[in-house]
Amino acid sequence: MRKTFKGVRSCLIIIVLLNGISAQSQDLKNIGKQKPFTINGSVGASATFYHSNEPMATRPPYGWNLYGNFTPTVYGVALPFSFLVNQYGNSYSQPFSQFGLSPTYKWIKLDLGYRNIQFSPVTFDGQSFRGVGLELTPKMFRFAAFYGKLNRKVNEDTTSGRFKAPQFSRIGYGVKVGVGNTSNYFDLIYFHAKDDSSSAKIINKTGYTAQENSVIGSSFRLTLIKKIIFNTDFAISGLTQDISLQKSASPPDSTLMQKLMNKFIPANSSTVANWAGQSSLQLLLKGYTTTLGYRRVQPDFKSLGTPYMLNDVELMNWINNFNLASGKLNITTSLSDQHNNLNKNLTSEMQVLTGSMNVNVLVSSKFNLNLNYSGYGLRQKDGTEHLKDSVKLNQDIHQFGITPSYTIMGTSHSHTVSGNVSYMLLDDKNPATSPFTSSNNLSGSLNYTLGFIKKVSSVTLSGLFSKYTQDTIYYRTLGATISGSAQVLKSKALSLQGSFGYMMNRSSFGNVQGNFTFSGNAGYHIKHHSLNAYASYIYTPYNPINNIIYKNVPQAVATKNMSGGISYSYSF
Repeated sequence: MRKTFKGVRSCLIIIVLLNGISAQSQDLKNIGKQKPFTINGSVGASATFYHSNEPMATRPPYGWNLYGNFTPTVYGVALPFSFLVNQYGNSYSQPFSQFGLSPTYKWIKLDLGYRNIQFSPVTFDGQSFRGVGLELTPKMFRFAAFYGKLNRKVNEDTTSGRFKAPQFSRIGYGVKVGVGNTSNYFDLIYFHAKDDSSSAKIINKTGYTAQENSVIGSSFRLTLIKKIIFNTDFAISGLTQDISLQKSASPPDSTLMQKLMNKFIPANSSTVANWAGQSSLQLLLKGYTTTLGYRRVQPDFKSLGTPYMLNDVELMNWINNFNLASGKLNITTSLSDQHNNLNKNLTSEMQVLTGSMNVNVLVSSKFNLNLNYSGYGLRQKDGTEHLKDSVKLNQDIHQFGITPSYTIMGTSHSHTVSGNVSYMLLDDKNPATSPFTSSNNLSGSLNYTLGFIKKVSSVTLSGLFSKYTQDTIYYRTLGATISGSAQVLKSKALSLQGSFGYMMNRSSFGNVQGNFTFSGNAGYHIKHHSLNAYASYIYTPYNPINNIIYKNVPQAVATKNMSGGISYSYSF
């Protein structure tokens, strides 16, 4: 019996360590100072309703849910558990089902469960694993390694009516070895991942094939006199996009990278290999920072350790930040130029030029002014085919904004006047598409807020204007809202908020339309209890322009949307 108990206990310990919710790294030297056991969390419930006369329902008329979040802590290690039950069903996060532990002793760190180790932005980054990892940083030596599951299997579901992309389970491992510290270092990196083609049930396998990937790379940083920082990341990736195909030897015309990566993964007709890299040079001065960056990702480059990385792109950017007049004047500028079609084998090439400037001025302790501009230039160029001017994308987009704010603080009252004016211009230089796409939009708002400092309440009056113009068509909106908030009772435990707005809309079709909105909510908070209730109502009269724009699409004569809800939670 005793051996059996020890065996069960050992299994439980292993299960706890190898399953996953993230916990902070724990230094084993301080484990004796931690409390043996603590628990905190919350439970709650909510109910909502929604009513609309729209012909197509966008949400259910009623909804409810019960939820709970509990976090027991054993010697400083958090072990969260949660549940959710609603009208659609229920879901549970079992205890230890997403547990992660990173015990640390001096320069040794062990990663167990769900963890994330960053290698470099072009090899392994932004991808968590469930398994085991080790990080060592003795003096000038740098080492990191991991092994675990990157993706869990997802079977194709054709019965629930909710599409969810299927995927195979994926196992990966990686090693990083280098010298240096956080300011100066050089690392060599290897990453490998492979899908289990038998793990998931996929009916339509078009676009869903099991893959295998190997990546070798390096990462470098050099810091000079604490003012100049130079970073470089480089990687070569070999990817077999369908491991079910028959293996084949490298063809005679294979590139050097293909021959190199074929030594790390089984190659077939779906295997591709290419490289990616990025560099940045940063200068740090008092009151001024500038950064020059360059990034190039070849069309066939893909690392399964960087799931959100785009390929076939070359990007150059320049960012500047000026902090002047003792912080009262801050100016930030950016300029970037990027394009695709790096191998010159696409029918067309897209070039995007982007620039922006943001100026914030603290004129005085009462007056603040913000000015901003952003611009985008979209140019489509010839690739393998010659494009007619009538089909080329050739657009400029300009956005301007100004936001002033003036505040007067008194002993019992505060007064704030603020405003915003923005202008957007889409200039289509293509004569064939310009009449349908060129447009501009001017909008502005003026707000006044009266605050009652001692009563912890305020009232805000706002007016707004907007005009959108496209060729001979225009839409114009003029409106106002009034809103207020207050905390009442001696304990200020009851908070109230409400707003009412009216908008008048006019278009070039000659019709005038008005609509009003109302919203309100109340919350009561005392010690561990929180009770909230809200309601909103939006009424939009019939607009004959809908018959012109949507033609045969059914439209409500007048839309009436009302929603509300109530919730309660208890925290401990």
